[in-house]
Amino acid sequence: MTKERSRTKLWRLLYTPRRNRWLTAGPAAVWLGLLLLAPLTYMVVVSFLTVSEETYQLVWSPTLAGYSSLFSADPIWTAPFVDALLISVFVAVVTTLLCLVTAFPVAYLLARREGLWVRVIFFLVLLPFFTMYLVRAYSWMLVFGKSGVLNTTLEALGLVDGPVGLFTFGLPAIIVGLTHAYFPYMLLSLYASLDGIDMDLVAVARDLGATRVAVVRDVLVPLTLPGMVSGGLFVFVPTLGAFVTPDILGAGKIQMIGNFIEGRILGAADLAAGSAAAMFIVVAIVLVFVVVIQVVDPEELGAV
Repeated sequence: MTKERSRTKLWRLLYTPRRNRWLTAGPAAVWLGLLLLAPLTYMVVVSFLTVSEETYQLVWSPTLAGYSSLFSADPIWTAPFVDALLISVFVAVVTTLLCLVTAFPVAYLLARREGLWVRVIFFLVLLPFFTMYLVRAYSWMLVFGKSGVLNTTLEALGLVDGPVGLFTFGLPAIIVGLTHAYFPYMLLSLYASLDGIDMDLVAVARDLGATRVAVVRDVLVPLTLPGMVSGGLFVFVPTLGAFVTPDILGAGKIQMIGNFIEGRILGAADLAAGSAAAMFIVVAIVLVFVVVIQVVDPEELGAV
């Protein structure tokens, strides 16, 4: 009886409604704090410190030197940080739009089909994920460059006399590589939205005289907006801070914000300036999420 009473008391002690919530949410909260909040807090603190020129150690005195060093140019928009930030935003926006435009028709066809072919196409789309991201980035080096597949093919066909600058390592190569890397995220998000739509709505709209463009604009786009937004976040956020693909496919000619931060921390040993630059990425991502929440209900994003 004594053991049974002890077990009963222990059960009541641990599994009251309030403690039950803490038992289930506690491990996730600790994990989130250790892997996200703690590093983010450290980055914020370091961004307001300085680095000793003699020892390269952090000097614990509040200052805005890390932030001011990012804009130490006249005019300000010629500073390397501003240039890298603008290029990063441009690449992220273009990559997101390319993923959306290319993934939408594929997701629509997959949502309207069933059977073996759907599984085969999904397997082919997800196949690159079975390899390392670094390997996928290096594989594009065989395509771009003066001796890449694109230039050698055009020269063999007699269409050009020499290498085309558009197909050498640079901005187009980076955008293609990032689009290839994050295309599946957009496709899966759009497919999840389109798969939940009653396709009879499309047939009804067509019977009522709507054109294909009108069906896409007035029926499919509004119904799949949560999937488009969630897929856009999955593409835009990692693309904005990308540094592996720009480093490989940019051949040192293009510096995105991720490469800038890497250079400040590893090359110049300026942890304060690197943290300050990273803060702009964090703020940009937060602003994007705020705008998204204003456009789409967060519950709809979670249901995708």
